[in-house]
Amino acid sequence: ALSEFKVPFLDIAKRMNNIGINIVADEILITNGSQQGLDFSGKLFLNEGDAVICESPSYIGALNSFRAYMPKFVEIPMDDDGMKMDELEKALKNNPNAKFIYTVPTFQNPTARTMSLERREKLVQLALEYNVPVLEDNPYGDLIYEGERILPIKHFDTEGIVIYLGTFSKTFCPGLRIGWVAASPEILRKYVLAKQG
Repeated sequence: ALSEFKVPFLDIAKRMNNIGINIVADEILITNGSQQGLDFSGKLFLNEGDAVICESPSYIGALNSFRAYMPKFVEIPMDDDGMKMDELEKALKNNPNAKFIYTVPTFQNPTARTMSLERREKLVQLALEYNVPVLEDNPYGDLIYEGERILPIKHFDTEGIVIYLGTFSKTFCPGLRIGWVAASPEILRKYVLAKQG
């Protein structure tokens, strides 16, 4: 009977493995759309005055979710290859209270820019160096119609520092509000507690 309940998780794990993320079903939590994953992230990580590092401009729905926990936003400028890594490193140095780096690296909302492969790898290196988690929000990655798909940021994560948010709302059935959080077991346990609450 338990295996019947794991089928959706296994399908998501398979999808993620197909796009270059090595993950198992036990590292996935189903959410009420990825928006619930954003809210849980704010609830779990943020206290008043903490810094959230994000792209400029960034997805307003995420910022509004985080705003409920009264952080300060540290905005990183972008160019055609996405978030500028030299500016990100400055922000990490200047904000030791940064709780996570929020990014929509593929078809970014609202600019539609896609972060280059090199910058994705560099972002993970910087996150590890400064011990700041990355919240990779990927609602649009499946909407590629031409060219090659770029590996997700989480592909480069060997230490469990990247939390990946996915959703079927843009590709399957928006009204069902099916999303997921994929993270290391230690981090995912905290999301499970938030979901239970």
